[in-house]
Amino acid sequence: MKTLNAKSGARHPLIVFDFDGVISNSVHDSFRTALNAYMDCFPDHHLPLSGPVNPPETVFTIENDYPFLYKSFSHLMPLGNRAEDYYVILRIIECGKARDIVDQTSYDQFKSKLDPAILEKYHETYYRLRRSYQKDPETWSKLLPVFPGIIEAIRRLSERFRLAIATSKDGPSIHIQLKSYGLDDVFPAHRILDKDLSDSKKHHLEQLQESSQVPFDQIHFIDDKVLHLISVEELGIHCYLALWGFNTPREHALARKRGFHLLKLEDLSELE
Repeated sequence: MKTLNAKSGARHPLIVFDFDGVISNSVHDSFRTALNAYMDCFPDHHLPLSGPVNPPETVFTIENDYPFLYKSFSHLMPLGNRAEDYYVILRIIECGKARDIVDQTSYDQFKSKLDPAILEKYHETYYRLRRSYQKDPETWSKLLPVFPGIIEAIRRLSERFRLAIATSKDGPSIHIQLKSYGLDDVFPAHRILDKDLSDSKKHHLEQLQESSQVPFDQIHFIDDKVLHLISVEELGIHCYLALWGFNTPREHALARKRGFHLLKLEDLSELE
């Protein structure tokens, strides 16, 4: 596997991290918020739940009691990008189509048939609920643990590289979580690009290149979603699929086909 080389080219190469699925294990919070937003928007839903997932830790009971629901959600999650994609995923499950969505094309085809107004309504509801949960940031953060070993790896990498974040998550959530992880000092605010700047990872990377003046061939991007890597590959940056994140053998095979590096968590801190 090609490694990041801090000694070649630019004096301080740039490592850009996606956030959810690379730094933060956000699946439990995403699952809970996605379900609650769905039930809020569609009280006559046919999901196997009678009411909101409250208190927060109830999500673990839901995952155990309804394994098909949780496994389907987890399996489809790599195909989405923004909050409204959780509506798409839950709608697929509710319609009994989970087994029919086998790749990005079939997912995109299903999504294209949905009403954009409903997608927007769900997006707004999702973030309204998230903001309400964040009024108690300590409780909220408990559902969003950092992946084991990430903190140590990032601190080691920060000694040799400039670090940045490019994410489709909202900025306030990022700052709450970085503070809870003790990593708020290694990611300068001007190198944290969130959903409000753009929903395009390519645009994020272009902005980071322009502001840092690091050549594209000295920028290294780590994401757990292969569709994000595909969206930026033409920039000539080094792309890594984070195997500890939210992906499956389906994405691993596609990443290999595209020539992306498959990165294991235990190898992250050893990159040089």
